[in-house]
Amino acid sequence: MNPAITIRNARLHNLKNVTLEIPKNQLVVVTGLSGSGKSTLAFDLLYKESLRQLFESLGLVTGGLSKPPVDSIGGLSPSISVDQHLTNRSPRSTVGTVTEIFTYLRVLYARLGHRPCPKCGKDVPPPTYDSNGEPFLEESDESPDGTYPCPHCGAAVPEMGMANFSFNKPAGACPTCTGLGVVRQPIVSRFVDENKSIPELPIEGWIEFHGTHYSQIMKNAGKYFGFEFDPSKPIKDYTPVQRDLFLYGTESPQFRRHFPNVKPPASLPSWTCGMP
Repeated sequence: MNPAITIRNARLHNLKNVTLEIPKNQLVVVTGLSGSGKSTLAFDLLYKESLRQLFESLGLVTGGLSKPPVDSIGGLSPSISVDQHLTNRSPRSTVGTVTEIFTYLRVLYARLGHRPCPKCGKDVPPPTYDSNGEPFLEESDESPDGTYPCPHCGAAVPEMGMANFSFNKPAGACPTCTGLGVVRQPIVSRFVDENKSIPELPIEGWIEFHGTHYSQIMKNAGKYFGFEFDPSKPIKDYTPVQRDLFLYGTESPQFRRHFPNVKPPASLPSWTCGMP
């Protein structure tokens, strides 16, 4: 494999018999004055020529991609162009989805991926499929639909499909960001005045009813979970458990982490004073 891309006597647009070598497997920056041929070299020469060679190797027509005016280009591989012109504004669009490499990787992982057994923890190879795409099992094997037996302990191992490796599907998306890679959280200081107590109405838009109502709920919740909650204390002086109760409510992961084995009573509503 060539360690570099070699260009000999490039004569395209502003490039006048330019010869150079570009190392592979490195981050290379093409820089220079405006009009010196940077874009010509990167996009019009290297990128388009890589497409032309790829299409030719696949037997496809390359009428719109003519061979560039250059003596030779050696070591050129199929390439991906990520430029400043947006073709898709969806946050779920990536280099992998645009080029369809993501689809091939999902097939590869779903069909050939290894994983630990959920029961014994040993390595489980992918199942062998028959001509109809069904997992091949021995006559003695009995597993529920959608599973196949672990070769070590016989426990039912769920089959993996392409959806398990897609951030656009519930089966494969991150439960925290739902596959978008971004977690949006409100800024507490923007709508909660932490110098005030609950009766002093620390949240904009509250009226006297809210101060009285939530003061009682806070005291009842603290009594049930076994800690003291003083509504007259400023929010800035809350302990972590008091703060999580006030901001997130009794059913939130933030509050439940303090009492993982205590189930809230049905009579105590799941609520939140501030953040969702």
